[in-house]
Amino acid sequence: MKPSKLNLKFNLASGNVCKLLRIGNEFIPNYYLLAFPKTQGEPSAIEITEMLNLGTSNAQKLAYDLLGDSEAFSVLYSGYSSRREKGWHIHIVLLGSRWRKAWLYMILAGKNLVQAFGLRKDDAPRLQG
Repeated sequence: MKPSKLNLKFNLASGNVCKLLRIGNEFIPNYYLLAFPKTQGEPSAIEITEMLNLGTSNAQKLAYDLLGDSEAFSVLYSGYSSRREKGWHIHIVLLGSRWRKAWLYMILAGKNLVQAFGLRKDDAPRLQG
């Protein structure tokens, strides 16, 4: 797996696909999305479970390849009502320490507060590659 230009496609048991994409973010390094394309509608409960399993297994591979520790990651999922971006997706962030995890949550909290107050317009993630 070449993490720097990652853009993998997975075929789900249903015949639908999902994509693992690297996101370019200056504040959150080693940031990836596993996304279910909007053109496929909302995934079924079975597809969500399959994607969460794919996300976790790929997070472990990426964490091992980049950090030498297959458990150095967080997977974040927002339910339909609490996500800002349409389309089902999970966030995968590789973390080398508790400090990096604290940094991640601080950045996410700040971003969501600024958006909630209307001081920052939502923007789509920047894909790397």
